[in-house]
Amino acid sequence: MVDIRPFKATVLNPELDIDKLICPVYDTIDATNYQRFARERNNIIHVTTRRKDMDRDEFIGYAKENLDRLIDSKVLVEREKPALYIYGIKYTVQPEILIQIPEEDRESQYFALGLVCLVRVEELGARNIAGHENVFEINTKERYRLMKACMMNFSPIAVEYSMSDHGLNNILKEYLGFKRSASGAPDKPPLVDAALNGSRHLLWEIADENLIEKIMNMVSDLKILILDGHHRYTASCLMKETDGIEYTVMMLMESDDRALLLLPWHRAIRNFSIQNLEHKIKEKFSIEWQSEEYSEEFYAQLRERKSEYDIRIGMYDGKRFSVLRADEKAVQELLKQHREGVGIDLMVLHNWLINPVIKKPEEDVSFNASPAEAISRVRSREFDVAFFLNPLSIRDVERKAFVERNNFPQKSTLFLPKVAEGIVMRSIK
Repeated sequence: MVDIRPFKATVLNPELDIDKLICPVYDTIDATNYQRFARERNNIIHVTTRRKDMDRDEFIGYAKENLDRLIDSKVLVEREKPALYIYGIKYTVQPEILIQIPEEDRESQYFALGLVCLVRVEELGARNIAGHENVFEINTKERYRLMKACMMNFSPIAVEYSMSDHGLNNILKEYLGFKRSASGAPDKPPLVDAALNGSRHLLWEIADENLIEKIMNMVSDLKILILDGHHRYTASCLMKETDGIEYTVMMLMESDDRALLLLPWHRAIRNFSIQNLEHKIKEKFSIEWQSEEYSEEFYAQLRERKSEYDIRIGMYDGKRFSVLRADEKAVQELLKQHREGVGIDLMVLHNWLINPVIKKPEEDVSFNASPAEAISRVRSREFDVAFFLNPLSIRDVERKAFVERNNFPQKSTLFLPKVAEGIVMRSIK
């Protein structure tokens, strides 16, 4: 049983210019972006995100000091009554990322809705809550120490659920009084309305006790899968075990929502023998397609699959784009060895092309959300070869988590949209 609860949200004071006070989730911020957001003294980044050159112990004290200052100065305020919340994210996808999506699924603008609530923490994979990516203990401990020092959840953990009749999404849309078209507008004014990096983040409050009760009953038999926030969730598990804090904040999104996108991370590699790589390609692959141009046809060829064992990897070597097709018999043998049926593309890429040729993966493999970024790294000669993957489906990830009960390696799945830090927070009582 999934146990959810309403809570009193902590939000940025709506009388302020909150566009300047929010920031992306901490683990998506590089050094350049940190400097950009940290210029504003009251930006929530000073509480949520450790500067790369800052000691971990120093960061915890720095974050607590800034949180106290933001609360004392009324930059952060708490709502009066416990409630559930609707979080809406209106966003667009850059053309170099959109090209990965089949043309019939592309939208000029996406609008995702989710229910924000407290969810009772349980061991991952034990009953109703599962994850799909491995975590690093050092990152979990840092999130735990931050939560413990500040007694605050700073952003909801993004999770997905399946509901065949779309009942929860229908309730949320009916409550807001609009249909989610690109030009549609809700009848109810939002509690929070902020812009971040070209996306718009909106928050509405559900305080009606009867409706809250109805929603609590509706979601009780769901199974939920963590999309973003594995370290925050494992930190919440540690907080339950160590401090008796039973709940954490989540944003529940329906898996069939067309605005919930699942994209791949692409790899670029360097410091390897090109002859060795060429040998590995000849050993297990045929070259299905080549061109000097980066085009729609490249992705059409990459997406083409004639059977479940037809695995294709895109490659760019600085001169031409290629689609490598793996030997199907070898793929079947690989699956027998691993006893897994989801994430075959990743297994093929790493087992046959990356791991055998790279000596220092932590230094010589880069992960790129944008294909254009991976291509640019090769063209600038920072890296030598880029590899491109097809996206997994939500159903694949659910199967990995709930049926196979295994995790993907880190940087296997890129979910959009991303929540922001500072839109909806929760003071841990």
